[in-house]
Amino acid sequence: MKFKDSFRELFTSVLERLGLAWWVKIRTTRPPCLYYFGPFATREEALAAQPGYLEDLLAEQAEDITWELCQTRPQALTVEDPELQAPPSVNGQMPRSQEPQLPLG
Repeated sequence: MKFKDSFRELFTSVLERLGLAWWVKIRTTRPPCLYYFGPFATREEALAAQPGYLEDLLAEQAEDITWELCQTRPQALTVEDPELQAPPSVNGQMPRSQEPQLPLG
């Protein structure tokens, strides 16, 4: 059994170096972060692990969670990204996007 586990780890490591390993990529707006969980040798393994990662983020009260499975080589496992931040609410309502005002006359 140990040989099988060691071989699987080696195989996953090779896939990771080639950018072919599977990752669970999760974005949240609060906190504004991008998280990578993995690597996994197969898409099925990543999909099976995904609910646990979402559960952990929900327990930490993360908001606006989206996720996807991808084959990549992340530069970092957690990336703080202010561009992911949700716009602040005004009196409990999300602000509307405003169109530019043209001067009249």
